[in-house]
Amino acid sequence: MPKWDLAMFHFLTIANLNISKGIFVLFDACALITQQRRDFLLHLVGAATAELSAEGCQQEIEKRGLQNLIAYHGRQYRNDKEERFREAQAFVHPTLDDCFPLVLLEAMQHRLPIIATPVGAIPDLVSDGDNGLLVPENDPQALANAMLQFIANPELAQKMGRQGNTRYLQSYTRQAFESNLLSILKSFQH
Repeated sequence: MPKWDLAMFHFLTIANLNISKGIFVLFDACALITQQRRDFLLHLVGAATAELSAEGCQQEIEKRGLQNLIAYHGRQYRNDKEERFREAQAFVHPTLDDCFPLVLLEAMQHRLPIIATPVGAIPDLVSDGDNGLLVPENDPQALANAMLQFIANPELAQKMGRQGNTRYLQSYTRQAFESNLLSILKSFQH
């Protein structure tokens, strides 16, 4: 496992190792980034699958020469997962097929800007240019460009992370849900 340099920009991805989660797209994007910069690190958290084992994941990382820039942590829970969120400066979710990924709410809760694809309900969670960046699915170059924006401008990432947290607090906490539900129910009484 690489030693983490705190001067590097830290990305986090939490997804099982399924092709549909855009894992290979992410690896290819990281390889593209290295043509310009090597001052980033990616923490990858998620369970191995029948599509991609832990060993296969490591081979894909090494095949692209990224073994010093990507660390695969496997499946993690509670304190370990919280530690990954604390280390991160941005969350990357290049999924090819998703409905309503709850992990994006976790990222917003942790003040992380999000780079994601506009599939399923993701555009309802991530407003491009506000609390993150939306990139076309299956496009390593677009993903690399978005990641490079945050590496080059960490203040932008922090600003978008704060805006995402505000959106989370206003719309996605239990209190916000209850308030919205009560408002809907009251509208039926009139």
